[in-house]
Amino acid sequence: MKYLYLISIFLAFNLKNLSAYQEITIQKDSNLQNYQELLLRINNSITEEDIISTIEKNIYNINFSNTQISLNIDIDNLSKDLYAKNINHNLFFLNCSLLENFFKFNNKFENCPNFIIQNFEKDSYIYLNFNENYFRLHKFSKNINLKSLWFKLLDKNKSSYQLSIDPSNYKKLKYFTGLEPKILSYEQNKLHLDFENIYDDKQINFLVNFF
Repeated sequence: MKYLYLISIFLAFNLKNLSAYQEITIQKDSNLQNYQELLLRINNSITEEDIISTIEKNIYNINFSNTQISLNIDIDNLSKDLYAKNINHNLFFLNCSLLENFFKFNNKFENCPNFIIQNFEKDSYIYLNFNENYFRLHKFSKNINLKSLWFKLLDKNKSSYQLSIDPSNYKKLKYFTGLEPKILSYEQNKLHLDFENIYDDKQINFLVNFF
């Protein structure tokens, strides 16, 4: 119990500025100048469906400057809304997927995932690259849709379970899901959490260890 108390204090201190809302900052470009274009850009970065009305219910504190747009998005609630409507979506790395050139091959983003093509024997494959990590997504073809691959990156099926992670990954978990899972205990340098989400434990471990 002493260790659980200490780790709770540590997390409370480090997470005190985090909330249910994810802060997003987007640089303006020729196709992103006003509110309607902002809604369309967010929509097209999340799903192939029309969810603009749902987005509007989950964005707050929108500010336009000469060069950029900032806003807050309720990631958890937006994800729940889309899941309830059975809409395939991806809310990861919105600061990245909102970039004008994110869904193109062979970018060299330092703080965002990149879609790259690598050859293996006689075939070419599309990989997701982040830092030094590579994850094979699909066999390359000229008609491949990178947005579709991104939106379908992980299957979604709501479930409840207990999860063990490194304390250093707690912030990542909060970032990806918009949730602050209940801490059950701290043992052998692991946080044991009570968790309910649309991603299972293997998918969550992939997210916090790959990205």
